[in-house]
Amino acid sequence: MYLNANVPIVECYIRNNFLRNQQDSFDTYSYCCIFGVTSLPKQTPLFTCMTMDGCLWSKAPISAFCSRENVKEQPLTDLCLWDSFSYNISVTTYAQLSGAKVKYVQRDGKEQLGIYCFTLDWTSGDYNELDFGYSSLPDQAKVAHFLKLDNGNYALSPNSRLRVFDSNFGVNLNNAPDIHRLVNTHTWSCETDHRWTTVDKKEEGEFDYDYVNTEKKND
Repeated sequence: MYLNANVPIVECYIRNNFLRNQQDSFDTYSYCCIFGVTSLPKQTPLFTCMTMDGCLWSKAPISAFCSRENVKEQPLTDLCLWDSFSYNISVTTYAQLSGAKVKYVQRDGKEQLGIYCFTLDWTSGDYNELDFGYSSLPDQAKVAHFLKLDNGNYALSPNSRLRVFDSNFGVNLNNAPDIHRLVNTHTWSCETDHRWTTVDKKEEGEFDYDYVNTEKKND
């Protein structure tokens, strides 16, 4: 989707200071439902909600919301590590992760437990759009997993800051990762190996091509 996308409904509270331009109402809350996300490069993912009086509010950061009243507001930098990577955003709820218990590591290294809700991801536009950002670079692009934290806040976590508990898979969150991971810098394609080429089809319209390794052919 471009700019705006639907997200799974999240029933929660919005802190009223976000409805009052940070001038007052810091300790009051309005019940609401989040139903949309806005993706603007150089800005954090922003969410749209509707309150119980039928009013709509757009472009609120993840720190504006809490799952219950009287939850201490955390800095946005604790709850989201990366701004949106492009105007082109997708929203996916992975069945493997749906409702899973997770451990999220904040920017300061503090760990928070929570529940997985859904995932935001980004891409560059079509071939007629200028590819100005990082959304298609393998070592730069990140996803944002929307999490409901046990402390009452919500967070957006990349893969690198998340551990998922799955008892059926034998996962133990108390164990250290079994290998130190490095950022992938490769773009994977099966059509860029110069050694392999197709040979003439045996019959017009045939799709079962033969391939030849040109290096071996020249030996």
